[in-house]
Amino acid sequence: MKTTRIKLAAIAICFLALASCTKVDNNNHYNTNADPNARQHNEDVNNTKNESDNLNTDINSITKEVQAFSGKNSNVQAWTVCGIQSIDSSMHNGHKSLVVTFDGTTPCGSPARIRSGTVSIELIAGTHWLDANSQLKITHTNYKVTFVNLNNHYVTFNGTKYLTCLQAVDWVTYYFSGAASTQLRERSYDVTVTFENGSVDLWNSARLTHWSATNYNTFSVTVNGDTTINGKIIDSWGTTRFGTNFTTEMITPWISGTACGWLKPTQGKYTSVTDSFTVTATASVNQSGNAVSGCGAYGYKIDWDYANGTATGTAVIPYF
Repeated sequence: MKTTRIKLAAIAICFLALASCTKVDNNNHYNTNADPNARQHNEDVNNTKNESDNLNTDINSITKEVQAFSGKNSNVQAWTVCGIQSIDSSMHNGHKSLVVTFDGTTPCGSPARIRSGTVSIELIAGTHWLDANSQLKITHTNYKVTFVNLNNHYVTFNGTKYLTCLQAVDWVTYYFSGAASTQLRERSYDVTVTFENGSVDLWNSARLTHWSATNYNTFSVTVNGDTTINGKIIDSWGTTRFGTNFTTEMITPWISGTACGWLKPTQGKYTSVTDSFTVTATASVNQSGNAVSGCGAYGYKIDWDYANGTATGTAVIPYF
């Protein structure tokens, strides 16, 4: 059940207690004590975004090995995507279809994640996926991602999103060099996301993703918002685990991938406005809150603001 909204008086008391913790210390490092609600919302936004991106990459990897989806002659004996229990192919509503079932036990990636549930993939436009203008309908059924290093916090997706390929992949180049790229448009409306505290919330996305592969199995995505509201580039919107509305504006495109880990973005900045507070998150910073390049980032810098400045703060929190 959704938690009730936090009273402003309680928030002010919380900030009095945390004020000394969010200043720079003698070593020019920020303390990791952030406002708990701002920190939680940042975690939720990033977990849902990163897991959507990661799943898209897995879908590209799976479909390129299925002849009906890729046009490639293939006799796959073992799937290279981590944590898959089975993949069933069929026709659904006249469309080519795959149902991917995750095993719910295998830790994948770093930091480790365990996935369960099913994801169905339907090719609803085009002859093959990753041809220009081809489109997939992706339906999540209790698709649960558990973050082992985050006290087994989890997100569970139910609902449908759509991917449209805007730029065809040159598979000949990929087969000879391991390099490929494309642009994908993502749309989802009223996907329900269940968090570890039991709250069930609605999430929507409008994203434009540049997806690339190098060395055959090193993947990267650059994600930006793909709709404009009041002059702002919006990436996602819906309701939070606190029972409030939110809208997330992308300030700087988000970059993540397998080289550093999906949950450790190497670039990105967004501002998410809720009914109760605003949080701005900047990815890929050191402990002093300064931007760094490559895979050596400490974590995120987050800035929050309740009621137009009545309670504000800044902290750096680590990737997990």
